[in-house]
Amino acid sequence: MSELERNYKNEFNIDLIEPSELSQEDYLKLTYITLLQRKIDKVGFEFWNQKIKDGHYNHKELIDNLSSSPEFIMHYRIPFSTVLHKGRQQWVSSLERFENIFDIGGSSPNIAEGALIEMGYPYRPKELIIFDLPEEKQYWGKPKYPQDRDYSYTWGFVKFEHGFIEDINEYNSLSEKTFDLIFMGQVIEHIQRNKIDIVLNWIKKHLKSGGKFIFDTPNRNITKIQSSNEFIDRDHKYEYTPEELEEILVKCGFRVTQKTGILNMPNTFLSKQFNPLEVYESEIINNTPETSYVFAFECIPI
Repeated sequence: MSELERNYKNEFNIDLIEPSELSQEDYLKLTYITLLQRKIDKVGFEFWNQKIKDGHYNHKELIDNLSSSPEFIMHYRIPFSTVLHKGRQQWVSSLERFENIFDIGGSSPNIAEGALIEMGYPYRPKELIIFDLPEEKQYWGKPKYPQDRDYSYTWGFVKFEHGFIEDINEYNSLSEKTFDLIFMGQVIEHIQRNKIDIVLNWIKKHLKSGGKFIFDTPNRNITKIQSSNEFIDRDHKYEYTPEELEEILVKCGFRVTQKTGILNMPNTFLSKQFNPLEVYESEIINNTPETSYVFAFECIPI
């Protein structure tokens, strides 16, 4: 007997037989194992078992129902998180060239060049300063390389600064620095909400003439549908809608010059029912940040 046969025998406590010889309950369990690659859950079992008891059950309906379910489709498509990552990569690859970059929260766990370059930024700055938490406290865990030194490359150098962004005014080593680009990749939602003005005012002060502040962040218009009682990540301090974050930016002296959506989810937005399958059919990069899972802003000081 093969291992697969033994697994089925152990699962149902039956010998392998013709499908026509299976009880409806055994066929139900076997179909879940085959299509969804898991045991049937209590809710599913009670639902289909009631149909069996009422005489309304048939095998084709079961197969059609499971094979068209979001769970089945997600098994055989790229996971939502991967689509989101690819969308962010596509957005990062569209950014213009900057020679002098300050990347807040931009440490990569894997490479010293940082998360911006790891994400696919197509250019190499002459200077890249990465400001992130102390190594042992970083979001993805302690990096695989030391950050107590500078890294030189043929295109420029990378320097690390460590601390808490809410206390950015206390770092004298940065007090005289200015940058062409100050970047935040999925960081602003991790900043304490009552300290966001401090951070934005520092950013405005440390941009060179013509410099830009660029960031992306989850859109609470959508994430509150996905997770109504809490934020989508326990480390998030606050998740913004595009409207409320633009209002804060304007109050702090910025003008938003470009708005981008990543993973448009208009049906989820309208129906108030979160449907991750929508992203497989909609625009990845778009001009409707209000209905996208993530939005990105490019800003300049007024």
